[in-house]
Amino acid sequence: MRKRVTAKLIIAPNPILTTVCEPVEDGENVSGIIRDMMYILTNSKTGVGLAAPQAGYSKQIILVSANGFPITMINPVIISWKNDQATREEGCLSYPGVYKEIPRFTEIVVHDTIRVPQTFYGFEARIIQHEIDHLDGMCKVGE
Repeated sequence: MRKRVTAKLIIAPNPILTTVCEPVEDGENVSGIIRDMMYILTNSKTGVGLAAPQAGYSKQIILVSANGFPITMINPVIISWKNDQATREEGCLSYPGVYKEIPRFTEIVVHDTIRVPQTFYGFEARIIQHEIDHLDGMCKVGE
């Protein structure tokens, strides 16, 4: 019998959305967190990314699904960026109906505990920056 997932999206205002998340420790089992996050993201109509606090967990984990194939990042850190920025409208699942023009770097290099540093461009870079903001306890859409 499959375990029923009851994960729910956290909607603002909720203190977890303004809390700086704890890093995932070596050997820590976060599969349940990732499962809950995947459930929320895949069941949203418009979501292209999700951070752990949006699922109720104060952990440094994000999912990014710019092309329909979600990737997980644990303890992601932007280690460099191209100085070019683009301003585009952003929304956030945790701030339904709110949209703001937000400037973001167009090219970033991200390191996490799963893979070697990787370069991301355009829309995918924007999503990653948005989700990492959540890990730092902020959301520019909700400010």
